Amino acid sequence: MKTPAQDLAVLAIGQALTSTVVSLLTAVSSLSGEHLAPSPAFSTLPVTATVLGALAMVYPASTLMGRLGRRSGFLLKALAGIAGGALGCAALWAHSFALLVAGAFLLGVFSAFGQYYRFAAIDATRDATERTRAVSLVMGAGVAGGIAGPWLGSASGAWWPGVPYAGAFAALALVCVALAVSQLFLSTGLGRQDAAAPLPTDSAGGRAALGADFYAATALCAIGFAVMTLVMNAAPLSMHHGGHSLRDSSRVLQAHFALMYLPAFATPWLAARLGLRGLVAAGLAAGAAGCALAQWPTQSFGLYMVELGLAGVAWSFIFNGATLLTAQTYPAAQRARAQGLNASLVYLANVAAALAAGGLLHWQGWAAVNLACLPLLAAGAWLLARRAA
Repeated sequence: MKTPAQDLAVLAIGQALTSTVVSLLTAVSSLSGEHLAPSPAFSTLPVTATVLGALAMVYPASTLMGRLGRRSGFLLKALAGIAGGALGCAALWAHSFALLVAGAFLLGVFSAFGQYYRFAAIDATRDATERTRAVSLVMGAGVAGGIAGPWLGSASGAWWPGVPYAGAFAALALVCVALAVSQLFLSTGLGRQDAAAPLPTDSAGGRAALGADFYAATALCAIGFAVMTLVMNAAPLSMHHGGHSLRDSSRVLQAHFALMYLPAFATPWLAARLGLRGLVAAGLAAGAAGCALAQWPTQSFGLYMVELGLAGVAWSFIFNGATLLTAQTYPAAQRARAQGLNASLVYLANVAAALAAGGLLHWQGWAAVNLACLPLLAAGAWLLARRAA
């Protein structure tokens, strides 16, 4: 039987490989779409297909893993990634836009399962006192993918110079093969919900509703993701419009990705001193500071670096802290339902923010994008104060 430490090590490897796939896909999805699309108007259709695939699967993934366990769920996820990468590679060789879109949809299914590594880390712990350290270890491992994904995208471009981006999708499929092998070492029963356990019921005998604390903690997760997505998606275009080079924007995004994941390793120390609510409050403050700096009339490279760094820290503290708060709000018998609902609402907030970022930047500019984040952060502070009351 696997020990919790062994399961956490496997989950950390899974998170690192998953973030490698996500960052690699981010780098090539719209570019490959532009290469194959019959019209420039359809160039972002593969990105849209990935979003729809994730949206369609994010709640069923939780139900499936509740029945089959994390090991089976993450293996299915890896198979979807292998198939999606293979279809993407074949699409570029065959010059088929339809195949590319189909592959992108499967990679969305892959992404949906990736939402659950944070909860799987909680499943692997023996008691509540170990949760913070487990989540910090698994989520912090994502920093490896932020580095490996862009490097792999660049290196794989030389595999078949005559077929742009085919190497990137082939590399993506190979990473998913490695992911499948790694997840074989998870405990078979990890995350599996006891089918015989009675579900909580209300006074009328119906299924008990999740409480206000669950929705407050879930809203904090969603706010953390929405603020990060607004800023991250708008930053490269804003820097381009301001005359900054592609190299500069790449460096800023690398710092952002690093600071999304590296602070997770400090989460246990901070949570022990500040508490989980204090950790989330620190994230809200970091996000507000970054948004305030964005109001400065002249945005230098250094300012963008600090602003995106603060956005990464804000996401780490808000999202990881709120995930741990969420885990305190539901009984074990409602785990799959609660986690699926949490992931679905977070993903919806992420999609809404991604759609809003471009329009806000185009019509109002970088300062307005960051101003739009402040009411969300204020709502987060209100929820946090209300939950503490």
